[in-house]
Amino acid sequence: MFSELPQIILTQPEGWKLGAFIGLVTNIGNIAPLVLVIIKCAFQKRSVNFIPLNYVIILIGMLSCLLLVFFWQKTSFVFRQNRSISLLILAFCLALLDCTSMVTFSDYMTRFRAEFTSALFLGESLTTILPSLLAIAQGNGRLECISVADNLTSSNTSIIPVYQNARFSVSVYFLCIFFLLVFSFVAFVILQWTKVAQNSLQYFSKKSVVFQMNEITTKDIVNDDNHVRKLDQYSLTAPLYFLLSIGCVYTSSVLFGVLLSISAFVLMPYGHEIFYLGTILSPWMLSLVWVLGTIKPIVGKRYLLLMILLGTVTFSFDLVISFKSPCPPYANTTKGSVLVILIWLSTYILLGYPRLVIANYVRQHSPNGLFWFGVHVQLGALIGSVVAYLFIETFSLFQDRLPCEPIQC
Repeated sequence: MFSELPQIILTQPEGWKLGAFIGLVTNIGNIAPLVLVIIKCAFQKRSVNFIPLNYVIILIGMLSCLLLVFFWQKTSFVFRQNRSISLLILAFCLALLDCTSMVTFSDYMTRFRAEFTSALFLGESLTTILPSLLAIAQGNGRLECISVADNLTSSNTSIIPVYQNARFSVSVYFLCIFFLLVFSFVAFVILQWTKVAQNSLQYFSKKSVVFQMNEITTKDIVNDDNHVRKLDQYSLTAPLYFLLSIGCVYTSSVLFGVLLSISAFVLMPYGHEIFYLGTILSPWMLSLVWVLGTIKPIVGKRYLLLMILLGTVTFSFDLVISFKSPCPPYANTTKGSVLVILIWLSTYILLGYPRLVIANYVRQHSPNGLFWFGVHVQLGALIGSVVAYLFIETFSLFQDRLPCEPIQC
């Protein structure tokens, strides 16, 4: 929906403020993971089967996208003005899918062998890559800077952005997303009811090695001394598990909360082309993270900490640039454009890869590790979104640079 926002705002009464409303509605969708946590804690002595819920949330997403095809442009007169009520209600339904799926499908991945954990992150990256490619094919965000006279008698002119017509409509875009979710539903049915995925299921041996960390840290492994020593090398104590959970919340808050919200303030000062390039390439960095996770699913804890620290440094540069918008260092220069793209994309890699490694660690630590990993991802995204919303909307700490706006820095 955010990929399609430049087209949606052209006809909706809220204009660019619609993005803030959609972000707020999306955060309300985190009530669904909260309910799952309550259920998990209430039935902690029994295993909770979330597989039926996976069917439900995919079906909700399919129905929501199908309804968006017909009702995204409908407005209602509320509080003395027209508002995009239908769009916001359906956006909330999609938020329920988005917020819940990370938790339930993370828990579902425990059925499969550990080397398939990275597949979850590939799918996560594709959820942004495929819509962005669809937006590119649509011609989303293409604009021209046109000089117009301020009035009929004045020789003063101003430059305004004029968006070009899209190759296909918003309704067609949502219809394509609907078919994407249909394919997702079919894939899940295949995983559940055919023998295609049977060879990838995780089988447990009768013997298990129990690490005295807490009551749920039991590792079921094959009877191989070398394999036991390898798992020992990457075992976790309770304090380390807690620290990794904090690391998951932190990296998720940056990647899925703050960076999404401040992208315009970081990239737009260097030009609309840089903004467009940065937002298109950033999802591909998450796919690169999946490649790294496939090659090296687990690294030593010191290297994990080093990458998070380096990612924090690049993220700090992103924040400095956003605070100095619309005139950050090296604005309107080629050197500045190259540097900001490198810093922006490096943040995704340096914080995205540790998040994948943390998932592999907590999976070995506890049979419920991936469930709580999904919860921590959503908690981090919620915290990051709220913090960014306060910075941008409440305290007005950032000043954006509009497309085609001439500013002398």
